[in-house]
Amino acid sequence: MGALAGLFFAVACLWTPANRAEDFSDTTGSVKWKVFEYHRGRLRATRLPYRVTEGIAFDFLETPDTASLLTPHHSYVGELLGDLSGKILQAVVEIEVTPGTEFTYSGDPDACGGPANVRFYFETDTTGRFEETDYWWSNLHPGLETLTDQLIMIFPMSFPSLWTDDKGHLGSTDTAHEAAFADAVRNVRRIGLSFGGGCSHGNGAGIRPGTGSGYFNLKGFYVY
Repeated sequence: MGALAGLFFAVACLWTPANRAEDFSDTTGSVKWKVFEYHRGRLRATRLPYRVTEGIAFDFLETPDTASLLTPHHSYVGELLGDLSGKILQAVVEIEVTPGTEFTYSGDPDACGGPANVRFYFETDTTGRFEETDYWWSNLHPGLETLTDQLIMIFPMSFPSLWTDDKGHLGSTDTAHEAAFADAVRNVRRIGLSFGGGCSHGNGAGIRPGTGSGYFNLKGFYVY
């Protein structure tokens, strides 16, 4: 699995996407992405990222509440949203921090030992009753504490074994999960990046108080 992940990241450094669904070259109009954070135990779209020279950005909080940076914007249907079967996701990100900055995540340290991290995330239609297979996180990721320079992330939508649902089940757990994953990929309603740490995926991340400050810069997000 590690070799496979390494291959995906290596290809990302060499491959220029044919479909630039969002390279943020158009600086007019409103930002189509939202920052989602936990507020009193509930996940809410709390703020819009701001425009920077390259892309969009948001400041990390001194609380581990930032859960995701997502877009549900209707203008992306057929590009970032809709049927993404057989597609590959690519994101160009950069994290700028002051010296000594430490990241943390929501919840106590656990047996997984994973640091605060960022990974791909998408949802399908969630308007009905709750289904764990409506929410999917990429299962391989870099750690936030290492992201002080530009990083190109890449991940395939074709392998259910590389994605986990809301309850931590792989998309390849059984035939029912494989079918649910395929259905979700055919009808992506919201997509972007998720922040968390430890055994959890979207539990929220932030900066340890008193250690520094920093911001997250999304320079491009592509589907091809």
